[in-house]
Amino acid sequence: MNESQQWSIDQTVRSAERQWRRQHVRPADLARLSRDLRDDLTAAADEGVAAADLVGPDVRGFARRLADEAGVERVPYAYDRLLLTALPGLAFAYALLYGYIAGPTAPPSDEPSLAAVIATYAVLAALVLATSLVTVWFRLRHLPAMPHTVLAMALLLPLAGALATPVTVAFAATVNYSNALPVLAIECALMGAALAGAIVLARRWALRGWASIPAPHLSATQA
Repeated sequence: MNESQQWSIDQTVRSAERQWRRQHVRPADLARLSRDLRDDLTAAADEGVAAADLVGPDVRGFARRLADEAGVERVPYAYDRLLLTALPGLAFAYALLYGYIAGPTAPPSDEPSLAAVIATYAVLAALVLATSLVTVWFRLRHLPAMPHTVLAMALLLPLAGALATPVTVAFAATVNYSNALPVLAIECALMGAALAGAIVLARRWALRGWASIPAPHLSATQA
């Protein structure tokens, strides 16, 4: 097999691996599919059949068919469902915060003390955490590894909030703690980005052990 054939095989396998990662194929199963595909392409090249002739022009479609035929399981990250379930608590908490600042019970002074500002944002972080955890647990408890996900969120969300709060407070200070809706939207985006990152990391952390276990039916097939 010459260098051109080896390069073609490498490119095909890498393209297939990218597709399998997009499909969230378990790492152990991805490695097995990749190894089998490389062996098949190498054997075909030894018989004079090019990788493009065996796979066809649509490598991604070929990879999808291989995964479906092998019956591999996808890692159920469910990021979209998790974020859409957890993050509405952020909007709820900010609605409460907006009502606190703009409502009749707001402090009379134009310049709130630093302690009051920090306390307000700490309450906000607690509301976000409690609302998100309770909502995720009750609505998504049927998903794999969800108890571990909620536990990881309970650990990572406060850390994300602690890191994002000084940034948000600093931004609020630059606009004199304005309660204008565009300002609150930016504050919400800053906090939301940090919390979304923590949620995604928590889910990946919770599924690390689950994703590394080969699917039972694949193990039985190999045996």
